[in-house]
Amino acid sequence: MPSFGILRSCWVAFGFVLLAACAQPPQTPALVVTGSATYRERIALPPQAVFEASVEDVSRADAPSTTLGRVRIESPRVPLSFSIPVDAAQLHAAGRYVLRARIVLDGRPVFTSDTAHEVLGTNGVRHADILLRRVDAAPAAASRRLTGRYSLMADAALFIDCTSGERLAVAEEGDNAALQRAYLAARPSPGASMRVTVDGRVESRPPVEGAGAARPTLVVERHLAVDTAACDAPLGTAKLEDTYWKLVRLQGRPVDAVERQREPHLVLQSAQRRVAGSAGCNRILGSYSVDGDRIAFGRAAGTMMACPQGMEQEQAFLDVLAAAARWRIDVEQLELLDAQGLPLARFESVYLR
Repeated sequence: MPSFGILRSCWVAFGFVLLAACAQPPQTPALVVTGSATYRERIALPPQAVFEASVEDVSRADAPSTTLGRVRIESPRVPLSFSIPVDAAQLHAAGRYVLRARIVLDGRPVFTSDTAHEVLGTNGVRHADILLRRVDAAPAAASRRLTGRYSLMADAALFIDCTSGERLAVAEEGDNAALQRAYLAARPSPGASMRVTVDGRVESRPPVEGAGAARPTLVVERHLAVDTAACDAPLGTAKLEDTYWKLVRLQGRPVDAVERQREPHLVLQSAQRRVAGSAGCNRILGSYSVDGDRIAFGRAAGTMMACPQGMEQEQAFLDVLAAAARWRIDVEQLELLDAQGLPLARFESVYLR
């Protein structure tokens, strides 16, 4: 029979184990985003192909997206299933998160998702079935030197060629990450455009968000310069539809940026005659009609979140859309006017979706 001293030592040791266990800080649980991926073409992938998927934070409109979790599968066979753990501590209530996927071969995408599937965030979705689209298999375009105005938002970047005024999406590959860092270090204000000089090629690529036809896309092979100089030639005039319009003035007052909220903006999607965007706290979705310089917005629907800041500005934005009767564009600025021709709101063209 063990002595009292031995028993007492055992209980003391057991107590220290309990105290040590209690002293450990609680771990933040990991959320798991799951998905499946396939494509319609009846072709087999070569063994060197790689499947990649990532969950990205696109909440901040004036900064590149942040990768919260990713998965990489070598020699994939479709259909395939995958899961991506995400640290819940990195999420916030008003955040916007998307799931993207692609298949690459020798560093070049051959299949990609043309829709940014929203996950986590306010909708709480943790699964997405992704239909990958084949990337145009045309021969790679010749590399050339380009100078243009470059601006960057959460989801994408825009390059406007100084010579031709052509508007190009920018692929998230090649030397674009280095270009983004140089732009962020030099820009005078969030969303501002700067002159950049790059070596790159222009290819036809599907849009990153939403269905639609392939569009000209700049693949940056090497960035050479970022500066505040003006273009030597005038830039083209933005189009009303299928352009990302950032709200900069509302009823004569500058628009305030609210931390951890998407910037107020609109995109008039010509294919569906649908307006989509954000009022700041909540997303906007509705219809619109255009007849010459006349415009009318249908009643907007969207999320119903209540944010601690920016709600008065959001309501004023929605009121302006309801009152808008005319529009006009001056190069890269859009103004909405009331029935008497008085300005209600001003927007700046930032990038194309």
